[in-house]
Amino acid sequence: MLGNIIDHRTDKLNPHVDVVYEPSIHDDRRRRSEPFFDWDETANSGTYFAVVWQYGTTLREAVLRAERDWPFPVTAYLYDRGSAPAG
Repeated sequence: MLGNIIDHRTDKLNPHVDVVYEPSIHDDRRRRSEPFFDWDETANSGTYFAVVWQYGTTLREAVLRAERDWPFPVTAYLYDRGSAPAG
């Protein structure tokens, strides 16, 4: 389920991306205010992860994967294709 999109692309109109996913509960820890996301929902889902990435995809596929693969909100960090931001 898509929770947030953080767009680091230099060309915001280019649909070809590298994407890094994190559970959106990580966003709440950075904000230090009222949480938007439910820790229990994420932690008890059985599919919790720290970081997952996918390179050489499209914006459409990145969003579809977030919606399809996780039952809790995830944040998709978008980067220019070929930048391999996670190494």
